[in-house]
Amino acid sequence: MAKNPNPKLPNEHTLYVGKSGTGKSQALKQNSAAPGRGVRCLLWDESHDHDKGTTYYDDKNKFINAVKRGVNSGRGFRIGWDGDSSPESFEWWAAVVWAVLDGKKPTYVVIEELAQAVETVGRAAPNLRKLFNQGRKYGARIHAVTQRPQEIPKTVYDQCGRFWIGGQKGPNIKKFAELLDVPPDEVRQLRPLQFFYVDETSGQQAEKHQLTYKN
Repeated sequence: MAKNPNPKLPNEHTLYVGKSGTGKSQALKQNSAAPGRGVRCLLWDESHDHDKGTTYYDDKNKFINAVKRGVNSGRGFRIGWDGDSSPESFEWWAAVVWAVLDGKKPTYVVIEELAQAVETVGRAAPNLRKLFNQGRKYGARIHAVTQRPQEIPKTVYDQCGRFWIGGQKGPNIKKFAELLDVPPDEVRQLRPLQFFYVDETSGQQAEKHQLTYKN
């Protein structure tokens, strides 16, 4: 059960969106606010996009036991789930994450390809909803990635304060141009590893970034 709530903690939930091949996982890795060494980090990462330093499990009991060991050690850990990726398993995983949150100890939560793990674009499932709606005050710092933003729950958009927007197509071009407050053509013309970043919690204007690929 999450403990030690601190309502003063900032909202660092971040959403990375872009069509396939735009470099979303690279944007996450190169984000200075993303999890580094020595921190508490739990990952939903079927494709091992963040395998450096991560120990993966595809058995639920082994995953839970590894998380318990990590928490009890008092040190940082980096534990990933690469097993069943159904929405039911994702809700189970979100419940495990919620159980270890501690407002005195930041916990980084990395979710790769969120759209594949959810069933609705409306209200999020209970455990995911709780994680996004209440996780901040318990130290959660969520980094969620998707190439199909039209298929993720509205809760995610409402609760994320930071956005990395890569190349889009179709109606998503206009949608994210409005979020970024830039002309649609600037979103349409984004190339792989080009992103707009906006931090709505600070009110800053969108900034364009050109990334380079890193292992």
